[in-house]
Amino acid sequence: MVDIVQDYLRERIASGVLAPGDRLKERDLVAETGISRVPIREALRILSSEGFVTLNPRRGAVVAHLEPADLDEIYEVREALEVQEAVLAARKAVPAEITEMMSHVEATERALAAGDRRAADEANVAFHALLVQMSHNEVLARTLEPLHNRLNWLLRQNTDPRELCVEHRGLAEAIAAGDVDEARRLAAIHVATSKKVALQQLFGSRAQS
Repeated sequence: MVDIVQDYLRERIASGVLAPGDRLKERDLVAETGISRVPIREALRILSSEGFVTLNPRRGAVVAHLEPADLDEIYEVREALEVQEAVLAARKAVPAEITEMMSHVEATERALAAGDRRAADEANVAFHALLVQMSHNEVLARTLEPLHNRLNWLLRQNTDPRELCVEHRGLAEAIAAGDVDEARRLAAIHVATSKKVALQQLFGSRAQS
């Protein structure tokens, strides 16, 4: 039940149905989901730890606001972890994983060419999820899990993901070739590009202040 509530609220926040500052009243969530307050309360606590929800003693749970400083912290951690993820993938990936990785890149490109943004987003999320698997490091995977939930939300805020998709292909090709140095370099560039796009999309001119 906790997982069901988490997925329900995370999707509504990611899709923009629930906006920053919106209150998440337990009684309303009980009526919407048919799930009791105990699992709802636990789901809100977990979403708070992921950065989607703010628990306020006076107002209760609200959808979290993001500030530029929040993105700085998210992307500092993302750079440290995802660059290492790419290095490990270049070293450890097996042929079946490489084939699947390239299929996600191609699916993204086809979706963008067809103007299907939803399919492009889904393929991008699948690409990043597979890179975690390709690292073959369970500690890294568990550390990245809550961060990736938030990053998937950020990905969907981009009005035009084409630049990121181009970088996905380059990174995938470096990993497929087992080129550790190139995978490291391109992963760092990709994180920097993703941060730039997210800052501009979410904050506009405020990102420069």
